[in-house]
Amino acid sequence: MSQWHIFGAGAMGCLIAHRMQQCELPSTLLHHHKEPVEKIIIDGHVETHLEALPLQTLAHGSIERLLLTTKAGQVQSALALALPYLTKNAIVASTANGMGFEKAAQNSIPNHTIHRAISTAGAFRVSADRVRVVSNGTTRMGLPGSSLPSPQWFNDSLQHLSAWHWESNIEQAIAVKFSINCIINPLTAELTCRNGELLDRGVAKPELKALCEETQPALIALGLWSEEEDLLATVVSVCQSTAQNNSSMLQDKMAGRLTEVEFLNGELLRRAESLGIDLPLNRALLHSLR
Repeated sequence: MSQWHIFGAGAMGCLIAHRMQQCELPSTLLHHHKEPVEKIIIDGHVETHLEALPLQTLAHGSIERLLLTTKAGQVQSALALALPYLTKNAIVASTANGMGFEKAAQNSIPNHTIHRAISTAGAFRVSADRVRVVSNGTTRMGLPGSSLPSPQWFNDSLQHLSAWHWESNIEQAIAVKFSINCIINPLTAELTCRNGELLDRGVAKPELKALCEETQPALIALGLWSEEEDLLATVVSVCQSTAQNNSSMLQDKMAGRLTEVEFLNGELLRRAESLGIDLPLNRALLHSLR
């Protein structure tokens, strides 16, 4: 079985490396710093130690399977760093949220295709070297623009991870995740609250309701959301099931890191502008969180 190299030792990278270790899948956690570092994963009452190795300690042309777990804004630069280490037929996948980074990312590795993984798993960095697991969630992987069944490299490795599934229509999964993230992530970051705090006794607070009412027609016009589905009801359900979660955007804001707002609400605004649709609430959130 070929080894997976997980590039990006943040919360998501550590969580996936931890799950691979539990399933005894060959994997190596990588980062772009010069020295190895130890990461501690807190999963319930159990602490597990992982080592993250510098990318440059690998031999060129040695990565057969790369799972990139950086944020959307870091995908292009991370792929450029990883390119010399990829084999000719390397499998490449990204867990980044949002849209609008895909073309630049693909241009970074023109001889490889980039698979996408969309996850509802939750983890957050307690400190620089400690990550706490919040929820296992579900992870779906697929190749945009393709409806092929699950390939052998997925079946012999990632399929063995809990709640990982191959998605033949990954574009739809990306669009749904994008739509929901455009609501929950910026609002929780702006209000500095957990997902569940966007609700009051199970009912959407005014800010949540207003943002959904503004955003849903634009998402439908852009082909990113179904007319048959109520965005507010879906978002409320997600907030209920992830009530104790801090969104990734809130975590980034609290840590002083760049958020993914440019690849969520920023990308939504760019696409909506091409149709002449004005989204003042989304624009206000974008400007506030930049």
